[in-house]
Amino acid sequence: MNKLIISSILAGVLFVGSLALAEDNVPIATNVPKSSSVRAKMQEQKDRLKQEVKNARTQLKNTTEAVREDIKKSREEFNDSVKAKRAELDDKIKVKREELKTRLQKIKDERKKQTVENIDRRMDALNDKIVRHLSGVLDKLGEMLVRISERADKASVERGLDVSAVRSAIDKANTAIASARSAVETQSGKTYTINITVENALKADVGKARQALGADLAKARDAVKNAHSAVKDAAVALAQLVVKPKVSPSPSVSPLVSPTPTPTQ
Repeated sequence: MNKLIISSILAGVLFVGSLALAEDNVPIATNVPKSSSVRAKMQEQKDRLKQEVKNARTQLKNTTEAVREDIKKSREEFNDSVKAKRAELDDKIKVKREELKTRLQKIKDERKKQTVENIDRRMDALNDKIVRHLSGVLDKLGEMLVRISERADKASVERGLDVSAVRSAIDKANTAIASARSAVETQSGKTYTINITVENALKADVGKARQALGADLAKARDAVKNAHSAVKDAAVALAQLVVKPKVSPSPSVSPLVSPTPTPTQ
């Protein structure tokens, strides 16, 4: 009888113990609000990041449009200035040709007179042709630089790339284009006078005018070549963009301390 009572009590104790263990495994209700709070914070950070990206893209669009407007304005001002200089040059050329005819009166050979006048006209035509060509090249370089700038800004905003080298190259290219435009604009207002001395020196007189034209056109071409090279450098800098590696903090390692040797007894 006593054994039966003891067995019943032991079974009851074990049953209560199992209930206690079961209660320990039940999730605590207070953890639910905490998990919801974490999820809410994560969603808030995600929404904030989306908004920051959206704002950055909007700013990028506005910046790009502003750059395009500046390039367009500079191009229009340049073309207007060149047109104005050409209009002024037309009057100068008319006066120059009348003066050339007067100076050619000392030349008896009519064929030589006609040749000199033809050369004079061809020099003005060549200058005008080269100026128009170089102006068109500069317009294209300006458009290329806008596209490079757009892609650099996009790489910075959307991919987080360091575009400082590209922007530096773009600034240099803008300066080179402005310098080239100034050189071409100056060249657009030039004409070359053939100074007649004597009939025997007619070839040399014409040669001096041709050399002056050639030297000035070479300077204008070199300025445009420099601008082209600067734009190319900006394009290369864009192509060579790399993500700067993020340096992870190295784990702090405590120096190994050798245990103090226990003196032997």
